[in-house]
Amino acid sequence: MKHLRLFEYIDAVVRAGSIRRASEALYITPSALDRRIQQIEEELGTQIFERHSKGMRLTAAGEIFLDYVRRHMADLDRVRSEIEGLKGLRKGHVSVVASQALALKFLPEQIRQFRERHPGVSFSIRIADRGEALKALMSFEAELAVVVFPKMSSEVLQLIMVAQPVVALMSAQHPLAEQPKVRLSECLNYPLVLPDASLGVRELLSPILVRRTHQAQISAETNSFELMRGLLQDHRSVGFQIAIGTPDMAQENTIISRPIDERDVPTAPLICAQLRGRTLSVAAARFADQLTQCLDQMEASV
Repeated sequence: MKHLRLFEYIDAVVRAGSIRRASEALYITPSALDRRIQQIEEELGTQIFERHSKGMRLTAAGEIFLDYVRRHMADLDRVRSEIEGLKGLRKGHVSVVASQALALKFLPEQIRQFRERHPGVSFSIRIADRGEALKALMSFEAELAVVVFPKMSSEVLQLIMVAQPVVALMSAQHPLAEQPKVRLSECLNYPLVLPDASLGVRELLSPILVRRTHQAQISAETNSFELMRGLLQDHRSVGFQIAIGTPDMAQENTIISRPIDERDVPTAPLICAQLRGRTLSVAAARFADQLTQCLDQMEASV
């Protein structure tokens, strides 16, 4: 299966953007790696990389070949997983791309539960914005995506969609913290720390804020919910997040969440998806089943 190693070389060069950086990751000398790439180009009868001073860039032929390479590697991963599945899923790997909102508690808890039953399965998790997440699915960089307000494509198969309410984040010392639920108009009386346009929550808020520009006091915009929580420590500012990404009520301390009246802000769609037509590995398929069941139960309990 020597050709599989060559496929790994090509994939590594594309990801690294240069022979030198890829060779370091592959533990091979740059000259040896370059010779392997040239051998593939000779067999194909065309260049798959443009070589320039800043690194390597795919040609049009290279783009076509890379798609073949990644599909082939994904199929091999699936076959290996199915073979392991015959042994009771003692081994396996699941690659997931997800929105930031899932990183705080939802995904860690889901992975922990899955690995309790299947300790031989490992995970690679990439946190990305909604546009990058779906690109990762279509380029075979991830098997599953769990994304807030994604920009859907016909190439993506939705496994489940659940509605997530938007909540207000604030310091436990904030004047609104004593209220069990808040109105958006109340939040606008304070400086706002907004998610930026790369995050789905902002797409929900933007039309509302445009109508209330004279009221909004935007103090900061960020693509990081971790940074947002830091900025809310001033005891005055208000941020926004979807409910699944907020701390557990029992673990609340300095930053808390309060539901926003459902009349003020629409819910955000949260989807779990895979690439249409791609057969998932056994481990990924079982993890997808766990995710969809959990999300379905979560929505049913609301």
